[in-house]
Amino acid sequence: MKEGHPNLLTIKSDISLLLANLIWGVTFVTMKNLLENVPPLTILFWRFAIAATLLLLISLFSKWQKINWAGGIFLGISLFAGYLFQTWGLIYTTPARSAFITGLSVILVPPLAFLLLRSSIDRFSIIGTIVSLLGLLFLTWQKGETKSLFLLGDFLTLLGAIAYALQIVLVEKFTKDNESLPLATIEMGTVALLSLVFGILFHQNMYPYFSVREWEDILFLGIFATALAFTLQKKAQKHTSAIHAGLIFASEPVFAAIFSYFFWQEKFTPRTLAGCILILGGILFSQLGLLFNPSIPHPQSSGQIPILPHKEDL
Repeated sequence: MKEGHPNLLTIKSDISLLLANLIWGVTFVTMKNLLENVPPLTILFWRFAIAATLLLLISLFSKWQKINWAGGIFLGISLFAGYLFQTWGLIYTTPARSAFITGLSVILVPPLAFLLLRSSIDRFSIIGTIVSLLGLLFLTWQKGETKSLFLLGDFLTLLGAIAYALQIVLVEKFTKDNESLPLATIEMGTVALLSLVFGILFHQNMYPYFSVREWEDILFLGIFATALAFTLQKKAQKHTSAIHAGLIFASEPVFAAIFSYFFWQEKFTPRTLAGCILILGGILFSQLGLLFNPSIPHPQSSGQIPILPHKEDL
């Protein structure tokens, strides 16, 4: 199916991907609001326990021919690290800053893939990385701010982006010869279990009394932002190209910034806007390499559970 001649399926796929990224964009404000009263590991436990339960129920209607427990667990560990650092960092930084810094995971994939999988690195990725890092400098170095807290939050979020990039590379490794659904189920179950274990170790209340609003936010994260959005992404990528999907994935931080402005009253200085634009521009530019080198690992969004990087796996 050529991207230059879109048909109804292509349009529906683009709308589905855009909807998924819209949902993921909302999660940054949702998480920020939850973190005011709920510990981060508690949020992660309930979010992924709900998502894992839903996937497990779905899997009852399908037969698992081959289960790679080790692969699913490794994916879960790296995904847990990504969400842990992102959520921890969100305590100290703003939703929009978190979203744009997390988006750097897309451009960190090629270097990690080169180190772990011996994949090639194209010039677009190199240039895009430099541009995005310049944007990160603009975004994180603000005059007149409580720099220690903002820089701590931005640094933790950057660690989360590195973990997400590692997870995407591990996806490249484990999905070649394994089914996607069992990997995803084990992956999300691992995140839930690790969240529970570390939450207990750090004396976080894993079974608090949630308000009605907090339950609404947690159910939204577990059902819509994880299980549903992942399903939308899975179905949509059957009918669109990698470069097209990569460009749509770049809309997630933009949506996050919009929601943060209207619902969290986040303020944007000229320097902040310049940093966001440079990061987004670097991400978009790095995806041009997919046009010329399809062997580059497929970019994934931070908000989703990326387990389907190859067209043949879809």
